[in-house]
Amino acid sequence: MDRVVVEVPIGSVPRKRQVRFSARHDIILLREVIAQNPFGSKEPGRMWARVGEIITAALQEENFEVDARRCRERTMLLLDYYKKQDFPSLRRFGTEKLYAQKEDLLHEVLELEAEKGLLVSGNGTKYQDEERRNHLIEELTLSEPDKPDITRIMPPAVTEAEDEREHMAELSEAPTAKRPCQCCCQTYSEILSFLEKRSEAEQRLREEELSLRREELEIQRSKIALERERLEAERNERARRFELESQERQVILDLLKDKVLKG
Repeated sequence: MDRVVVEVPIGSVPRKRQVRFSARHDIILLREVIAQNPFGSKEPGRMWARVGEIITAALQEENFEVDARRCRERTMLLLDYYKKQDFPSLRRFGTEKLYAQKEDLLHEVLELEAEKGLLVSGNGTKYQDEERRNHLIEELTLSEPDKPDITRIMPPAVTEAEDEREHMAELSEAPTAKRPCQCCCQTYSEILSFLEKRSEAEQRLREEELSLRREELEIQRSKIALERERLEAERNERARRFELESQERQVILDLLKDKVLKG
């Protein structure tokens, strides 16, 4: 049976269409990232692929196709904007309502990423502590005949160094849960620093809004005062005119009386 070789021109291979994320797409992506949580999974690649499949299926009518790599890169880019407080980039192509939703979702994703860092550092420290503890137990469980008599062949300085090492080993047997983890402390400090900066920025915005509202109230009060002065001036003008008209009518009546009496 003869083989048929079909030559496919290079230019005819369909290329993957480049998609652009809008504010609505970002919100859908972040919600799915929170639901699947690839940061806490033992197989993050599979979870990112799951996120891409769900988003592609949900936005099938828009012909919006994304894979695991695109979802991960977009999520990390948004997190980078959020950590650097690059709010103009986060507000781009969206309303204030969408931006508020995106900011809340990014805060949750940031917490998931921080939990991942704490989990990894905690497992690494736990493994090192177990290795150190097992090594110490092996040394302590050696029988007396198997242990060499170091005092006979080593000078006093060497025995003091050995005592120091034994003292350090005893300290290593103490529970390690209370010992601070540098990685955990650094992650917590970064989160606290970010939250403090965000709180300061929000406080400044609230102060500016209050200042603007005070100025608006002062302007409104000035307008009300001017309006009252105008109304008072008009009222006085009407009273003055009424008084003049009354005087004129009285003069005319007096003249008419004089004419009637003379007639």
